[in-house]
Amino acid sequence: MIAGSPDRMRRKAERLGFTIVELLIVVVVIGILAAIVTVAYTGVTQSANASAVADGFKKFEKAMRLFATSQGYTSWPTDSTITGGGNPNIASLIASAPGFSNYMQSPPNVAGISSALWRYDNDGDTYNGCSASLAGTSIYVSSFPDTALAQQVDNILDDGDLTCGRMRWGGSAGSTLLFSLSNDGTL
Repeated sequence: MIAGSPDRMRRKAERLGFTIVELLIVVVVIGILAAIVTVAYTGVTQSANASAVADGFKKFEKAMRLFATSQGYTSWPTDSTITGGGNPNIASLIASAPGFSNYMQSPPNVAGISSALWRYDNDGDTYNGCSASLAGTSIYVSSFPDTALAQQVDNILDDGDLTCGRMRWGGSAGSTLLFSLSNDGTL
């Protein structure tokens, strides 16, 4: 018998390749793993964005509190007192409020939310919800991207209920995320 007979070579070649079923199983397993990684990545990204937004609210609250105290205010300054206009965005506060840049150098830029959308509000506006209205001083983000992200931010900073507490969702456009600094104007 010759060492390289055609039958022997054919059988050896058949054993070296993969069947279509084996290849399909590998493709399906890779697809399942990719789906799991994608879902996990999306969840981690959403949590990171919520933490960044919550951190933006807390940083601004702290900066505004330090600014107001250093300027001798006993209550939160009104919009017109510090910038001459109503509901200024944070970039305007940094640029126009004397000394505010000592406490905050740039507006929050998180989760794809433009820094121009972050605003300070202390001009007597009232926000409804819960069993009572929310009046006083607040920071809000207009055109907030989605309710699920707002809910996660509320879970971090408040009570988990976007209709009550310090964190509210709504506004005239239905997409404003508001964080109350004070109901009675006190620092």
